[in-house]
Amino acid sequence: MKVYNEFVGDDNGVFVRCLINHDKAPNVIFLMTPIGSVEYGVAIQNYQPLFDNGFNVFAVDLPGIGNSSNARFTYNNIKAAMKSVAEYIKENYSDSIHLYGGTGTGGIIGQALASDKDLPYFQSYSQLGVANHGNLAMIGNSTLLKLVFPIMKIAAKFFPKYRLKFKIPKYNGYNAEKENNWYRNMMKEYPGIFDFPLEVVYTLLWLLIAKDSPINEQPCSPTLVMAAKHDRYYETEYVNAYYQKLETDKKLIWLDDSHCVFVWRAPELAQLVMDWINSTESKENKDRNNADLFQSPANTQKDGGKEVLPFF
Repeated sequence: MKVYNEFVGDDNGVFVRCLINHDKAPNVIFLMTPIGSVEYGVAIQNYQPLFDNGFNVFAVDLPGIGNSSNARFTYNNIKAAMKSVAEYIKENYSDSIHLYGGTGTGGIIGQALASDKDLPYFQSYSQLGVANHGNLAMIGNSTLLKLVFPIMKIAAKFFPKYRLKFKIPKYNGYNAEKENNWYRNMMKEYPGIFDFPLEVVYTLLWLLIAKDSPINEQPCSPTLVMAAKHDRYYETEYVNAYYQKLETDKKLIWLDDSHCVFVWRAPELAQLVMDWINSTESKENKDRNNADLFQSPANTQKDGGKEVLPFF
């Protein structure tokens, strides 16, 4: 067992916190909402249980976020970073690679990566936070955002690091006091943590509405969707609409909780992810064994001088 930090990518600019059990353990890449480093406590509590239960974890600071270099936060840079991380894992550990997009927006970014045909690395995908392409219902003011999107593209090009001040919307629903206290404490501990750079806002909008966004596609690998029944941002219909479109092996788990379920039920979320990874790995191993059995010369018969496979 070992824990260390690594920088990968062409310029060694992508920060990865590596928690390693052993070379043959399943490898989990963890992404979070791009508000700070994966060394923040809110991130650690979401991936630490994976490590504690025998998985290798690679928690990634996306470009321009946390300890990663001050590169532009663009989808192409995020994609390049993910490719570098996956190749690092394959070279140093194994090709048993699983993706976990957590804490809401991390789930959306992960969804884009899991849907990208140029990233065929992931044996499974687990997400907390989903996106339906073109539907900004979970943000609000969708018409206005779509109208200003072209202007935002220009602004992000010239002022990418300019931080937009966001006010956490007033919330009176399920777990309201608990959630409001958490947001208040986070802003006190990390002033400006929810003030997003312009390039981050633009890239997230691009993922949601651009015609060439990978979110226009669907995750390619078996997908676990975790959702809170009382999420302040997501209506159940929104999550169900996404889930129903998935064509891969899939599972939807509803948690009787609110948006910040990733704060106070992080170990439970991690357990769901671990169960999903184990089930997909078990199925893949079974399929591989069946394929080996089917193709084995010992299980062929001769028919007129030709090898044929037994019918079963």
